[in-house]
Amino acid sequence: MLMRVVVGVLALHFVSLLKGEEKLFTEAPDWSVLDPFQKKITKSKFCKLLNEVYCPRKSWYSSWIEILNDRARIRKTGKLDSWYDLVFDNKENEGSKFDFNKTFLNTRIALDPGHIGGKYSLMEGRHFSIGEDPPVREGEICLMVAKNLEEKLKAVGAEVFLVRKINEPVTKNRPEDFTKEATSWLENRNSQIGEKFSKEQKLKLIQNRKEVLFYRLSEIHSRARLVNERIKPDLVICLHINAAPWKDPDYPSLVQRNDYHVLVNGCYMGGEIADDFQRFEMIHRLLNGWHEKERLLAEEISYSFSKRTGLPAFVYKGPNAVKVGKVPGVWGRNLLANRIYSCPVVFLEPYVANSIEAYQHIQMGNYQGRKLVLGKLKKSIVEEYAESVFLGLKNIYGQSNL
Repeated sequence: MLMRVVVGVLALHFVSLLKGEEKLFTEAPDWSVLDPFQKKITKSKFCKLLNEVYCPRKSWYSSWIEILNDRARIRKTGKLDSWYDLVFDNKENEGSKFDFNKTFLNTRIALDPGHIGGKYSLMEGRHFSIGEDPPVREGEICLMVAKNLEEKLKAVGAEVFLVRKINEPVTKNRPEDFTKEATSWLENRNSQIGEKFSKEQKLKLIQNRKEVLFYRLSEIHSRARLVNERIKPDLVICLHINAAPWKDPDYPSLVQRNDYHVLVNGCYMGGEIADDFQRFEMIHRLLNGWHEKERLLAEEISYSFSKRTGLPAFVYKGPNAVKVGKVPGVWGRNLLANRIYSCPVVFLEPYVANSIEAYQHIQMGNYQGRKLVLGKLKKSIVEEYAESVFLGLKNIYGQSNL
């Protein structure tokens, strides 16, 4: 059997055109939510977080945020000349440190296994196989990691919640529910792209649009409602496995590269901060002070991944990520999940699933003890992943009650 790979050329086309679609899944930003933060942050701290973490290029935010001596003026909508004034604290009390409960006891941790898996893995483009080998489905591996980590955390007193417990969607919607939106989208853009595609291609575009609205937007927004309205955790850990682009999608082969990295929310680029929803969410996260907790946790987990896996830390080269802190492997990126979950979020991307090493490790299954993986004695990839996260968290939360 040939390698089955979902390359998703049309899917990539769709992802690039999803800007503004959040209005289908959420209400317009309520800027009054920020009122309790009036005079709660100094100008220097606001500017430091804005410029070093959330929007590292002034040219990206200069049309949307004005920094005055006593306040920041944030444009509420791109359609109207309407601004939100955030008055700064005039007392430079930067010596105060952000603090939080550093014990597992009474700490609510939500584990969010990335993607859906199961029969949806092909649709998501998180599914591939080589020869007669069992397929690699990221969503299913991440759920196994989540359940393993759940046991470890509960054993030390943490309150743990799985955002997804089975390989099925959290959202009640399905692709067919977005037929109207997908068809309307293509009709509205007919003058721009409609004539470039055949009838068959147009049908594929509409189908792909429905699927992306389902698994990328509806699914993550449904998880966000579960997290924000019911679970209300102190922390969300998003569990994913990275993958590298295929050198030749028509004749794919495993790559040499295998690494890890850990993400916190940050690096809103120009087109993103121009979006009314994302601009509001960025300011909301900045003012809540979640970055410091995210960074501390991400750094400890990064250290743990390095020690337990022996993998190098991935380094971003493009403008879509910003280096956070000095610990290798910790970066800021603006992703839907780490933006709309209303609490600190650490987003994990260890391993490269289509690398020679990780693929062999995955194919060996979720075994007990240690086995040779390309000449190295290793625990199963599920155990190694879960243990790396647990020990990183233990360095923060486990000092006083273990």
